[in-house]
Amino acid sequence: MPHFVFDTDGSGRILAIYRDGVRQRGPVTLEMPNSIVRTYFSAAVRNLSLMELDAEKDDLRIYGLQSFLMGLAGLEAFLNVYFHQVGRIKNRPDVIELADNRRPIEHKLSHLPRLAFGAPLPEQKMLNRKVRELYDLRSSIVHPRLETSSMVFEGVAIDDLVQNFQEVFQDREFCREALRWCLLVIARIGLAAHDGRRHLFVNFWTTLGDNDASLSEALGITAGSS
Repeated sequence: MPHFVFDTDGSGRILAIYRDGVRQRGPVTLEMPNSIVRTYFSAAVRNLSLMELDAEKDDLRIYGLQSFLMGLAGLEAFLNVYFHQVGRIKNRPDVIELADNRRPIEHKLSHLPRLAFGAPLPEQKMLNRKVRELYDLRSSIVHPRLETSSMVFEGVAIDDLVQNFQEVFQDREFCREALRWCLLVIARIGLAAHDGRRHLFVNFWTTLGDNDASLSEALGITAGSS
């Protein structure tokens, strides 16, 4: 773990920054680990809020894509960052190793809670299945493959067309549902951790409130709706 020392002139003005005893060139920005995760979820919610009823179709797709991708990026960042911290606190190198490696998302979701807390999450298999479904769609977005089609109508033939799977992101409810699944995973982990801040756990990691009303407001749905 790098160790930073700030040399000041006594009035608060920084004269030099040292990293592990070596003077650092230029400034350094240090933040709390949860800020990494919160940035993704802030972007997801902001783009979701832009999906207005009267938005143009292409705009809906752009905002929906960004909301979907940022929500999943936030979930993956949460698993990596949070369980790395848990591994350090519990002195569990196996938890740190799994949090830091590149294993599939559902593998981490299955094994990290078991290793850290001694038990799977409630409805673990269902969570794994849904997260895998979302990440398969994510893979098709970030690693697109061209599959061309042809179309014939009224004697006219057109080749080299594609069926665009991105249309699903014009659906605000689909994008909200994806974000809800990400938040559900984080909430379940907060409960499993018996964290002293568990009543603020989701808010701490995502900027979104933990209660039904605040989450519903952020997601643009009626409180209590499923």
